[in-house]
Amino acid sequence: MRSTGERRRTLLRRDRAIVIICFKMILEFIKKSIPSMAGWTLLAAAAAAQAQPPLPLAVSRVAPTAELRRGDDILELRSRIALRPEDRIVTGPQGRVALQLYGGGALRLGGDSTLRLHSVEPPGPGNGGVAKLILERGALRLDARGRSGRPPQDYRLNVGRLRLRVFGGEAWTELTARGENVCLLSGAVEIVTDTGGERLDEPGSCLLFGLAGRLPVRGDGGEALPRKLLRTAFADDINARALAEQTPEPPAEALPPADPGAPLPLPGDPLPAAVAGPRWTLVLASFPDPAAAENAVRSWLGQGETPQVRRSDTPSGVRYRLTVGDYAELAQARAALAELRGRQLDAAEAWVMPLPE
Repeated sequence: MRSTGERRRTLLRRDRAIVIICFKMILEFIKKSIPSMAGWTLLAAAAAAQAQPPLPLAVSRVAPTAELRRGDDILELRSRIALRPEDRIVTGPQGRVALQLYGGGALRLGGDSTLRLHSVEPPGPGNGGVAKLILERGALRLDARGRSGRPPQDYRLNVGRLRLRVFGGEAWTELTARGENVCLLSGAVEIVTDTGGERLDEPGSCLLFGLAGRLPVRGDGGEALPRKLLRTAFADDINARALAEQTPEPPAEALPPADPGAPLPLPGDPLPAAVAGPRWTLVLASFPDPAAAENAVRSWLGQGETPQVRRSDTPSGVRYRLTVGDYAELAQARAALAELRGRQLDAAEAWVMPLPE
């Protein structure tokens, strides 16, 4: 007969064997469960992404090539696809994408471009919503005008080192290795940099930052606006192409050659010192006919103003503008404009314009 000590040792060995077997079973269960757990994690992440509300922004037209990048995924960009915050729309050399905001605004992305969708806030008092976007490269046309009784759209756009606001107007902008280019088509554009602010009030005018160190440079940088607009126009836009074909080619020396390997300007990059800026004047009125402009001069003379007629070439044709004043600083011109509007009822539509160099 075995002693009590032997029986205890036998039971202890059996218990150890049972513990080892159970431990091995637990390890095997964990090994088999890890892929399943990872799958559930991925499914949960996908469900969370789908739960994120889509932006009130629709793709209305696509010309290949264009794609949607969402995180690490590359998706086919097609009409009516749901767009989400932080999506990137990327186009190839001939690609074009038209976007429509539910509040009424419109966007058109050109070729070789990348647009990041940050957010779109719901409509507020006096606006159809605030759309926050980032143009990482290429060209973009923004239309913030209100339609069918709807309030205007409010765009906040980052372009390289610039922060733009387009409210109720229409603008075109481009980011290349040459720098940031902003052109006004209608309304006004507010431009903010780390060193100050600018404003475009005159349709057809442009600001170019980064042209061979001459920053900022007013004017179109040697390239007419209709030719720029082709970079965001679809191939079947007959009117845009006809207008561009009627516009003379820029002289070869107007634009310096761009280094294709040069990096794009990034937020936070310093702006080089500007050369002497333009002088400014006030525009009382604008006419397509010189005789009408001369008649208006006589009317203004009777009100105590002494305007002169200046001929200006604009994207819509030749205009004859009645101008008064010559100011070295934009702030001086704006102060003079406010004073003019205060004393002349007919000056409600007057605006500030840079004098031709």
